[in-house]
Order: sequence, then C-alpha cells, then structure tokens
Amino acid sequence: MKVAYQGIRGAYSESAVYKHFGTQAEAIGYDISEDVFTAVLNNQVNYGLLPFENTIAGSVAINYDLLLRYEVAIIAEVFLPIIHDLLSHNGNSLKDIKAVYSHYHALEQCREFIKRNKLKSIPEYDTAGAAKIVKERNKKDEAAIASEFCADIYGLNIIEKDIATNKNNITKFFVFVNKENVPNGLKKEKISIVFKTKHYPGALINCLQRLAKHDINLTKLESRPIPENPWEYVFYADFEGGIEDENVKLALSEMEAASVFLKILGSYPKGK
Repeated sequence: MKVAYQGIRGAYSESAVYKHFGTQAEAIGYDISEDVFTAVLNNQVNYGLLPFENTIAGSVAINYDLLLRYEVAIIAEVFLPIIHDLLSHNGNSLKDIKAVYSHYHALEQCREFIKRNKLKSIPEYDTAGAAKIVKERNKKDEAAIASEFCADIYGLNIIEKDIATNKNNITKFFVFVNKENVPNGLKKEKISIVFKTKHYPGALINCLQRLAKHDINLTKLESRPIPENPWEYVFYADFEGGIEDENVKLALSEMEAASVFLKILGSYPKGK
C-alpha cells in the first residue's frame, strides 16, 4: 500500500502515516501538497495524508484550499501528538549549541527554550529538512528541532527531549482518496463540508441553523477567502454524524438550498 505525504523522510507526516496504516505502509514523500493530491487523483498512490490543523498553530490554509480544488474524498482523521526534541551530533551537549534550525512553527513553539539558552533561530522549510541540514553541515555548534524519529533516520543524538513550551501540541491529519476509490463499509461518524453562502444579512446563521434544527453538533467552522473573487469567502465545517443518517441528509439538503454551493469533502470515522 502506497501513501503520499508532503515532506522528506522523518517528517511528522511520515510518522502519522505509520500511526494510521502501520509500518508495512510504503510512505512516499512529495515536495508540495499539490503533488500529493495529484498522485492520489492519478492513482499513483492508494492514499494521501496531509496535516490540516494544529492545536497551537491553527489550520493549514493551503491544504484546505486544495480540498476545495481537487476531487478527493476524506476517509479518516488522524491525531498525532507533536513532541519537539533538540537534535545534534554525537558527543555534543547543550552548552555546545549556538544555532538551531527548524520549521518556523517549531521554532515559535520552542521559543522559551531557545531564548533561555540564548540560541540563534534559523527557519527552514520543515523539521525533517532541518535535521538533514544539521547532519550534512556537520558543525558542532548547530542543532535541529525535530522528532525522535528524525534522530534515528539522520544519525543525530537527542540533546534535550520535549522542549516545546506548550505540551498539548497535536496535529490533525486527513487521509483522502480518489473519489472513485472510497472503501466499502467505511464507518461514517463525522462529515466535512465546504460551502458558500448567499449574500444577505444572516445568510451564514440561516445555513448553520439547519444543523441545529436537525440536532447535529458542529465541531469546526472556519472561513477562507476566494482568491479569484476578492472579499468573498467559503466556509469549512466539520460536524458529527454520518452521510447516510436521515437527519444529516435533511440538514445538508436544506443547507445546499440556502447556499450558493455546498461540497461534501468526506464522511469518515472519528479519529482517536
């Protein structure tokens, strides 16, 4: 089984692949998220997996935009605890480190540790890429903030474990497939949609009231601009219920009638 993710070996996304599918999965890294969607649509891989929301950094906007653009179906959500470690070369200790590489969000999430130890922050495209750079540059005074998984892959030592300020750091990933390849018998407990309201006072409330009317619990709501239409927005929503439940069918039918458009992004089991 082939699973596409964005990043290089050691990325947190690769860890999420193994958490959900097991270590027998063949995780294939792509440079950008668009390539992951294309690989899924062209059936080069069986599944795509990308991050969509983090408890600290918020939503990954580009990935939500791509869900609207591409004809895929979400079939699972995966929650991965994010634990940032300080990685450097064999024989190093914290007092040897002067500069630290990582993704911007990881640097921000570890800002207190970085400030307390008077380290220079150097942003990189991703955490795994930072670990690879530190290994290849082989400078004693450099380190990376990345996962324990990266330490194993790139032959680095863990200098300090779990250095983030906030320990409740969790990323939600979606697993998605070509719409033609949705598995039979998939348990359907949640739904993700995107919709655009009509333009009149109370239009959004009018749409959301359809969920309350049919006793449906909304778990996420977020607006995103439409680049082609300045000052116009779409709304992404997650709520509890399966696409085949009668109350969900009624609510979606009423929401669609009250909207400019509504797209169902997937119905899938609740993640653990």
